Amino acid sequence: MFKSEKQKNREQLFETLIKQEQKKLYRVAYSYVKNEQSALDIVQDTVIKAYKSFDRLKNIDFFSTWITRILINTALDHIKKSKDIIPLDVGWLNTQIVEENLTVLVMDIEEVFGKLKANQKTLLLLRFYYGYSIPEIADILEKPEGTVKSQLHRTLQIVKKKLAHGGDVYGEAAR
Repeated sequence: MFKSEKQKNREQLFETLIKQEQKKLYRVAYSYVKNEQSALDIVQDTVIKAYKSFDRLKNIDFFSTWITRILINTALDHIKKSKDIIPLDVGWLNTQIVEENLTVLVMDIEEVFGKLKANQKTLLLLRFYYGYSIPEIADILEKPEGTVKSQLHRTLQIVKKKLAHGGDVYGEAAR
């Protein structure tokens, strides 16, 4: 079967856009599953889903947001199927804290992050790890901006409360 020139151009455009996004897609997927092979599977499934529905994307400027939404939904589906626990990748944490204090801080953050619900983790990752704005997050998650703001605020209050006293340092069981 012969492809039209328009179809060939569209496929080349898709390939170019995917190449620009591939590292970010992998990092997002890996942050959910903490497993290289699972992250690669999620990215592969995302690319296939995106390719099949690429013609429905009306504005190429929103490709990054659009494919990130597909990836997040694919990652969440994968988690539901496999029931994996999602630890936090704190490799992005770049502070001047002494090594010993950093280890304690990392353990506290990982523990608190690990106890959050999947949607809370998603909000924190999108906002603070990947730097998306509230309107972009609302678009990715297909939720009103007000909902995203309030859910993010509540999530931050939970994290702040749990980290306020150094996690379980004082012998208090996590709630």
